[in-house]
Amino acid sequence: MTDARTLVERALAAEPDQHDVARSLYEQALAAAPGDPLACAGLARLALREGDIKGAVAHCRVGLAVTPSHSGLLTTLGQVLRAAGALDAAVEALGAAAEAMPNDPAGWMAAGSACMEAELARQHVARKTADSGQPGSQPELLELAMESFRRAAALQPAAAAPPAHLAMAARYACAWSRADPALRSLAALHTQDPEHFAVSPMMAAALLDDPIAQRDGIRGFARSTLPAPVASARVVRRGHRLRVGYLSSDLHDHATAHLVAGMFEQHDRGRVEVFAYALDRDDGSAMRRRLQKAFEHWRDVGALADDEVARRIAGDELDVLVDLKGHTHGARLAILARRPAPVQLHYLGFPGTIAYGAVDGIIADAIVAPPGSEGEFAEAVLRLPVCYQVNDAARPLPGVARRSDVGLPERALVLTSFNQTYKLTEPFVAVWLELLRDVPDAVLWLYVPHALARRNLLALAMQAGVAGERIVFAPAVPQSEHIARLHCADLALDVLPYGSHTTGSDALWAGVPLLTCRGTTFAGRVGASLCQAVEMPELVTESMTDYAGVLRDVCADRSRLAHYRRHLESGRTHLPLFDTATFTRAFEGLLEDAANRTHWS
Repeated sequence: MTDARTLVERALAAEPDQHDVARSLYEQALAAAPGDPLACAGLARLALREGDIKGAVAHCRVGLAVTPSHSGLLTTLGQVLRAAGALDAAVEALGAAAEAMPNDPAGWMAAGSACMEAELARQHVARKTADSGQPGSQPELLELAMESFRRAAALQPAAAAPPAHLAMAARYACAWSRADPALRSLAALHTQDPEHFAVSPMMAAALLDDPIAQRDGIRGFARSTLPAPVASARVVRRGHRLRVGYLSSDLHDHATAHLVAGMFEQHDRGRVEVFAYALDRDDGSAMRRRLQKAFEHWRDVGALADDEVARRIAGDELDVLVDLKGHTHGARLAILARRPAPVQLHYLGFPGTIAYGAVDGIIADAIVAPPGSEGEFAEAVLRLPVCYQVNDAARPLPGVARRSDVGLPERALVLTSFNQTYKLTEPFVAVWLELLRDVPDAVLWLYVPHALARRNLLALAMQAGVAGERIVFAPAVPQSEHIARLHCADLALDVLPYGSHTTGSDALWAGVPLLTCRGTTFAGRVGASLCQAVEMPELVTESMTDYAGVLRDVCADRSRLAHYRRHLESGRTHLPLFDTATFTRAFEGLLEDAANRTHWS
């Protein structure tokens, strides 16, 4: 009689493409050895692939009843629970798996990643329900994540992923003393071996202020996670109108849609024929309806496999395909690997190089990608004449909330940064707190949904001699309420290395000036581009010393702040940042030039 171990080995060999054979072998193994953990894990994997979450969990539970601390089975259970959206339970399972195999860095990475996913999911729910986002008595997931990533980094000192994840988790927590050593390790790893350096692109953009390290890290990530693109098939232009497709999973009530909807509507139908390839589900929102009306051709392709999406796009015989996601959540860059269009560009979604051979060019401007910076990008840089970021002139005018309704003192000088906490860095927060210490009626207004980050910021304020009540934490609110409440601020504060993007445009639209500092990467130069596009170049600083000085000068001259507000409010109809029609004409010209371009190397 064949023993259970041999049956499991045969099942594993059959598992990739012979599911029925593998299932039969796993069941025979369980008959020979009831509760065998490897057989239970195999059956759970097969059930998960078939979408049977309940069955997958049940198989795991059968094995764990016999071997409660089996790391492989706990890991499989954690993966199943993550797929089911039971994130807190997944955290528990993957944490137990890591504890069962404490010398396995992959286990600690999985446990830490589950903690981060669960924490961010909590905040997403808080935003959707306009809750405060405070986790109450729930476990402190950021602390658990940092410890898991620390243990992984100690076990795998030559790998970039553990310190990158540790630094990112620490940034979310505003635990900069824990982020900084990890960042030094990351920089050293790039110096030692740039060719094999690989970092998750969003982490590279958020953490690395060296544009070459950022480029190399993203390129390494793309090389290791995305399929090799096929060779480009150049074609002759068809017809008198440019055929342009937009590929995105943000074609609903999303920050990207709020920026770009007006451009879709403004496209000149005599010049451009426009196709949407929606990778997301219909959320039933007014924005979704608006976007569907803006396109001549709308393709719902989210349920299709990458190959089928690519075939649909190729069948539309585009001249240019514009990816709006890049390396952000919901991206499907593998579609571009099939080369469904002769020219494939990235725009707006990701603030930096895509560093993937399926992307020919990135759309930027001369501030976020200044002349001479081409080496920071793996693809061609195509520059718009003013600001690269589109805005929607048709968005509703902001209402005017009262300070008392949003928890702010009526007569205070209100300084705000609604950037996510991973963007906040200690040098900038220290400058803000120094200003608060010296200007008694100033308050700092932040969106900080993470309880640990709030505690860390309040502790830093106390050390700086600033009373905790002078930091006001804003709750999550719907977009329309957020724009209305922004009017209560006097000055928006930018940060580095990853600055304000949509957050900056929101503030400027609400009539709130933005103080920024020009960074060393695309992600750190967007604030400067926005300020130039609203004709306020004097609020673009070039160093932390300059930033601190301008902040102090502006806060000492309230009439100057009032002048900025009048300038922005009266300029909504004509400032370049808000001139959607002119922007769209320039964008169409750039796409035509790209379609006619013969060389991309």
